[in-house]
Amino acid sequence: MNQIHQPKAMIPNNNCLNRLFYRWFVLYNPLYFISALCFVFGVYLVSTGMNRINWIDGQIILTAVIEFYEILLLAGSFLLYRVASLRRPAVILAIINICFLFDCTYQIEHISSVPYFGQISTVIWIFLFALKLIALAWIFRLKVPLVGYIIPILAAVGIAIPPHFLYYTTIDNALIHLASIWYGALLAAIFLWFRPTVSCPDVRDPESNLILTRVINAAWLIWGGFYLFHTISWVRFFDIGVNPANLAPMFVVLPFISKKEEYTWVGSAVVILLSLTHPPVFWVATLLLGIVFVLNGINHRQPRLYIGAILSIYLTLLTMGWQNFPLPEPGFLLTVITGMGLVTIGLSYRLISAFIPVLFGGLAYWNPRGPRDIMEWGTLFIAVGFISLIAGILASWKFRFMSSNIEKNSVCAR
Repeated sequence: MNQIHQPKAMIPNNNCLNRLFYRWFVLYNPLYFISALCFVFGVYLVSTGMNRINWIDGQIILTAVIEFYEILLLAGSFLLYRVASLRRPAVILAIINICFLFDCTYQIEHISSVPYFGQISTVIWIFLFALKLIALAWIFRLKVPLVGYIIPILAAVGIAIPPHFLYYTTIDNALIHLASIWYGALLAAIFLWFRPTVSCPDVRDPESNLILTRVINAAWLIWGGFYLFHTISWVRFFDIGVNPANLAPMFVVLPFISKKEEYTWVGSAVVILLSLTHPPVFWVATLLLGIVFVLNGINHRQPRLYIGAILSIYLTLLTMGWQNFPLPEPGFLLTVITGMGLVTIGLSYRLISAFIPVLFGGLAYWNPRGPRDIMEWGTLFIAVGFISLIAGILASWKFRFMSSNIEKNSVCAR
């Protein structure tokens, strides 16, 4: 009996279909993203319906459903990565799980409105967050430093606890919101300071290592973005009034992005200008800036930043208890100590720039009167002549070698 053979023209077609199926339903399975989008949209609809019928306790049940979905994501990652050795689809599930870790459904704000049980649920949510984070690292055999766990866990606390203060305390909502933004900015600064490195023994080739680095960087960006989105959503949830001071914490991160000294000065200047719009917390901003100046000055060996540290501490001591404009009058002792500190820095590190705030600060403090007649004007110009002469001689002496080198180079160029 003759066997029926498949036509040769159909074999490549089937192989092509198999490859397409494997690519789009195994390696790049769109069902994962469809599942996540449908689930988030469904949670939004159910949560909206619960709010309309005022079923507050139902929010806790919905949060439990979300946690169960996240556990399924972890189980899927474990099955695909550890059992089936399918790295790419496992990583896709992990990225979805990373998004859900920081409550992309904004459910934590809803359960905070539930008296008593909402507080217990929040504690459980933070505990489960830590467990899921550890489980995610274990599934993919990631070696994560301790600070790599502490920062996201503290960030989770930062989005879970403030809603309870906003609901149940008499503290000014704007102050709670501002403190939460500063808290997040400090965590971002700590992250940029330590820059925790995550490694995996399963990653051996450069391409896989590049993918791992990109996924880890994406995770930090996603978590930072969701922290920011949560704080922004509180403005609508709790009808919080904001001002430019709420933007100041974002610029305190700027000195940690780059080692260039300009980043520290520019970021600090913007923080000070924006913080002036909220006088009661201005001294806190300047105190933190003083710490930033000292840390970057020591770490990057940039002694000019010590000038900024001294001036920041001066503003901190000057504005403690300050409530409204104008600025408080500086005390004699504080002014003298600040000037001595600047002079010490200038002499120790040979920084002419340290004497500039001493000069202008002294003039502003003693507020000398201007010349009143022609003799006083003449005396002033004579004094300026002496000062200019001495400054010119000092400049020529200090930079004498620089000028000779320039002349030699110009002769050689000819």
